[in-house]
Amino acid sequence: MKAVLLFAVAAALAFAGGYGFGRFEAPQEAAPAAPAETVAGGPYYVEAGQLVVPMLERGRTVAFILTQVTLEASSADDALLVRRRLPHARSAMLEALFDLAGHGRFNGPAVDPQGVAIALLAGANGSLTGRESAQPVRAVLIDRLLRQDNTRL
Repeated sequence: MKAVLLFAVAAALAFAGGYGFGRFEAPQEAAPAAPAETVAGGPYYVEAGQLVVPMLERGRTVAFILTQVTLEASSADDALLVRRRLPHARSAMLEALFDLAGHGRFNGPAVDPQGVAIALLAGANGSLTGRESAQPVRAVLIDRLLRQDNTRL
């Protein structure tokens, strides 16, 4: 019985200590930022995740294109907009990748990552137009661009 009571007291003390340390070390609520501070902030990144597109040839999947994409937003407000509408941006980027794959842009030994990034940028911004800003995504950063050939044909 003493062991259970000792364990309960130790757990309560650990919780209280952690809570107190968190309250002491937590940043205080800041006053509204001055315009000079918001201009100096950034860059703002939004992880778009991994996109996978099959490459088809005569109705068969000959390869898969795998991309890992990060979107760079122009401001904190644009980053918030992109995060809120990320499914639409991902859908538009997938359409752009399907279009590139359909036109043979991933065939051959070398792929132009800059051309892929430009197509993805147009797709992402195209899905977000008509909102608060015309171009919320400043750049598309490709973390990974890989072609995996399908050996089971």
